[in-house]
Parts: sequence; structure tokens; C-alpha cells
Amino acid sequence: MDISGKFRTKTAPETGRRVVQLTTGDAFCYPLYYFIPSISGEYLVYHRADQSGVQLCRLNLSTGEHVQLTKATGKDTQWWPWCVPAGPGVLDHRSALNCVSREVIYFDGNVARAVHLETLEDRILFMLPDDRLATGQNCVSPDGRWFFYIHHDKQSIAEVHPMRPGTESNRHLSRGTALTAFDLNSGEQRTLVRMNAPLHHVHPLGQDQLVFSSPAMERGILITDYQGGWYTHNRTQDDAGCTTCHYCATERGIFYEVPGNSLQRTLGGVWDPHNRRGVEFVLEHERDVHVGSDPLGRLWFYESSVDEHHRQIHLLARYHGFEQNEWIKLSGKWPMYWPGGVRPLRGCQKAHHHARITPDRRWLVITAGDARTRINHIFLLDIADVQDTQGLPWD
Repeated sequence: MDISGKFRTKTAPETGRRVVQLTTGDAFCYPLYYFIPSISGEYLVYHRADQSGVQLCRLNLSTGEHVQLTKATGKDTQWWPWCVPAGPGVLDHRSALNCVSREVIYFDGNVARAVHLETLEDRILFMLPDDRLATGQNCVSPDGRWFFYIHHDKQSIAEVHPMRPGTESNRHLSRGTALTAFDLNSGEQRTLVRMNAPLHHVHPLGQDQLVFSSPAMERGILITDYQGGWYTHNRTQDDAGCTTCHYCATERGIFYEVPGNSLQRTLGGVWDPHNRRGVEFVLEHERDVHVGSDPLGRLWFYESSVDEHHRQIHLLARYHGFEQNEWIKLSGKWPMYWPGGVRPLRGCQKAHHHARITPDRRWLVITAGDARTRINHIFLLDIADVQDTQGLPWD
């Protein structure tokens, strides 16, 4: 992957690793969600959020050229309840990149559209009924044929996820949330799963299955296939009452983390969805943990908070068992910034690292703070020298 020499470079805190800053300026910039790709060929697709709203842009990594892809005008763009209000534009965090057709699929209100990365041709795919709202992070099948998306009753979403300060989510009030498949070739649509839970995200597992989350009353890894009509729950709640949180499908299993409680430390894990077995291990840092994404499953890494305003990234170098594993710090105490300067009650997805390995496996794409502007931007962290995680049971 050719990276232009026009980008500003620096070194990562504490580790001194080379860092390339891809975006700058007065707008929060962040890739598509880390479960799915943001890079196709020479282009990185990303969100740009400022006072005018949120739109999708294209960055040519080899030349440094930025181009705005969308001109969406939808008003209710916020990703409930995990992000701050985003103003008008594309539905925040719900776009998906089709690496086969080289199109980005996005929602402008209830209109699903696709814009081509090179020609910028923008077309309508379908329209959701007025009483529904696309509410989850979506994906495209590896062969480029299917767009999978999540939608919820529009009127009740504010009751399920009230945004008033001090108010908890009422996830149990969700009714009829749908995971739907749209055939990008024929225009056919079919519901795969309908359940009473505010599903958050879906992404591919191999060539014909999907992982999605979560049940209404706990977090969990759910699996179905392209035909739907069923799902199964993997790695259920343990004896300490802990459940999985973030996870990502890889060629070597599902990588995940399990936030701890007073009875158990925070854990990382690898789940074999075919044999329904897994291994877990204690993580060195337990605060606000998010597993990273390596589609090949060769590197197990995660990011966590140092404190309210700084994050760090660690790599599992060698697995020995439940404890006493070997870790490498990839980045130390990196600052993060919050829109408006104040951290919102429910956090802000615009300030997560959510690191993902680039297709050439030389870099991690991360979102982190730019101390010059006190805004979060997109960076590449050099990992060209990093060796694969060793010792996992099914190496």
C-alpha cells in the first residue's frame, strides 16, 4: 500500500513507533466501524463530522487527495445511544464499503444509496418505510452481492435508548428489530432474523454466515446464515455474570473481550464458531477495553483507557494460558478529545481507537487525538516489524 510522503509524520507515545497522520483540520474524522473494511485499493473511506453535519469522504492514500463522497441531508443521523448528536448528513456509523463494486453504501435518512469511489456516481438502492429507522452498524458480504442491515421501529427508539442525562437504556422494550439482507444484484430483500432486542451491529463470518449482537438483556455473540430463520448464542454469560462485549470475526476464529467485575478480571478470548469452544486470558489493562480487528486472525491486540482522556494499544505476543502471557505495547498514553470539550454521558464513538490492520498488514488504522487542534483524526501506526501472536491452541 503506497502512502504519500505529503502526510505529516510523528512517533507514537512511549513506543516511538512511526505514525502517519492522514486527516487534519477542524472536523472529527474517523473510519467506518472497525468490524468492516474502510480501505479499498488506494482509497480510505471515512466520516468527517463538523458543525455542518457528518458526510463520507474518500482519501487517496498514494496522493493525499481528499474528496467528499456524499451530500446527504438526513436530519436524525445520531447512532443511538453510543454517540453524540451528529447534525444532518449520513446516518452516523451505518455505512458499509463494498470492496468488490468499489461503492460505499450509506443511508440518507430512510433512503439507502450507493456512491462509487472513483466515478462518484450515486444511486438509490431502496427506501425504508417511514416507521422504520436503520439503527445498527451494517456490512457487505465478501463476494459483494449482499448488503446486510439492521432496522428498528422509529417511534420507540427514543424509549429504548433515552438520551436524557442519568437515564438508563430500556433494551427490554425493543420489539421487532430486523436483520435484513438486500441483494445488490436483483433488489430482493428478505428478513433473516427478527427479535425483541436493539441489535447493534452485523458483519460477515466466512462466506455464508454472519455474526451480530446482542440479546435484549445481556451482550453476546450471535450467529446466523444468509438464509436466516435461526440464530445461536456463542460464549454465554459465565459464573461471574460477565459477558462478551466487542468482537470481530477472523479467519482464525472470533476475537473478543469480556469486561470484568468485582468477581473477575477483564478477559480476552478466541472462539472457534465451528467447534463451539474457546480460550480466554487475562488482559493487562482493564479499563474500557476494545478488541482490535485483524481479518486474518494472526494478531490479537486491544486498546484500553489509561484514564478519562488517554488510550493505549497492546498486542498479545505469545499465549501461555489464562495468565502470565507475553505482551507488547504498540502505543502508550495517546490523548483523546470529545466534541464540545466534554465527554458525553454515554461516551463518543468519534473518540475510539478501534484499530484495524490495513490490507498490506503494515499499519494499524486508528482514531486518536491531534494535540494541535484538540480534535480526533485518523492515523496509521507502523507495525511492519510485528510478529504474529504465538501459542493459541489452534495455530
